[in-house]
Amino acid sequence: MSKTLKTSDDRDALVTSAKARFANRNILVDEELLKFFPKLGKSLTIKPFKGRSLCDRILKDTEVLVIRSVTPISRELLNGSKIKLVCSATSGVDHIDRKYLKRSNIELINAPGSNAIAVVEYIIFTILLYSQDIGKPLENFKVGVVGYGEIGSRLTQLLEKLGAQVLVNDPPKNKNHELNREHFSLQKIVAECDCLTVHVPLVDKSEYPTTNLFDYEILKDIKNEALIINSSRGNIIKESDLFTLLEKKSSVKVALDCWINEPTINAILARKIWLSTPHIAGATLESKMRAVQKIIPAIYSYFGLSKNDLISDTEKFFEKIDIKTDGLDLNKGTDTILPLMSISKQLKKKSEQNLSMLPPEEFDNLRKSVSGRRELANYSLPENHVFLNKVKKLLIEIS
Repeated sequence: MSKTLKTSDDRDALVTSAKARFANRNILVDEELLKFFPKLGKSLTIKPFKGRSLCDRILKDTEVLVIRSVTPISRELLNGSKIKLVCSATSGVDHIDRKYLKRSNIELINAPGSNAIAVVEYIIFTILLYSQDIGKPLENFKVGVVGYGEIGSRLTQLLEKLGAQVLVNDPPKNKNHELNREHFSLQKIVAECDCLTVHVPLVDKSEYPTTNLFDYEILKDIKNEALIINSSRGNIIKESDLFTLLEKKSSVKVALDCWINEPTINAILARKIWLSTPHIAGATLESKMRAVQKIIPAIYSYFGLSKNDLISDTEKFFEKIDIKTDGLDLNKGTDTILPLMSISKQLKKKSEQNLSMLPPEEFDNLRKSVSGRRELANYSLPENHVFLNKVKKLLIEIS
């Protein structure tokens, strides 16, 4: 039988024992997350690593690993290591061999929903650019939202409150009676909607696989001048079929933030489509902070620590920034907050220097150049920016 701890001395002794057991241990943390991480006591050390450069040599005696989506986790990487806990500061887990972790008794923690508001902002700003490009107001749009999870459900709320009509597709949720609204087929959404935006996980072997979910057969009936947005995962849209689609319907606009084989993406496709961005939709300071907050409890638990045992310096990241856009129109206002067209032009320019595949360092450098992005809630907008203030208010409500 286990011994019951009856006194505070017993509990203190257990905590002391836990700290001694993990003395001089380190936690490997992706360098992009480092400044959001709380400082640890003397017994634990946070060591940074470059997300795409992690190798078995770096792991050494580490038992806890904190990653982003750019770090694949596999048997080849972890075999022979002492890793017992993998924390991914992301929503998706397709970059992780979960079956291997389970077989190896390695715990996995991720951060679903942490980047939802950031992605919703990216989508609404992309749609606003498109709206002004084709001269059609948002309230006259019919938008197809594929995937009704953390991001899709919030995006739907925002779009409907802004006056757009939204058709939702999510077969798993519909089957499990979790949708609570009318469900539409992909064929109907593609044929009827002005804009199609995808928010599903990348899954292959399941009842509802999403790999190459959108191929030419699905997309061929899309409306002329319609917009396709992918901020989910690259392999959800069959990139080779986008070339076929654009050859037959050149007026269709495509906005890709996620690509096959990132960061070595198809430079020809990047040049050809309407909007090309380097996987930045969910990347804000706030989303990274929320992700770290979601995984921290598992790290506390692993090391037998309480919150009082850690020193946090993260409060400074919650400070509001007052960036005024007085005198700017809607285009310039949105561009001040998230300069999508400027980012796209930079990516396309880099792609022009490479005939077929964009060098990975070019992709990562551009992605890193916008890593200081803040969410709309942190901007002070003058009263004459009625629409942006409305969007800001609604985003705060759904966050």
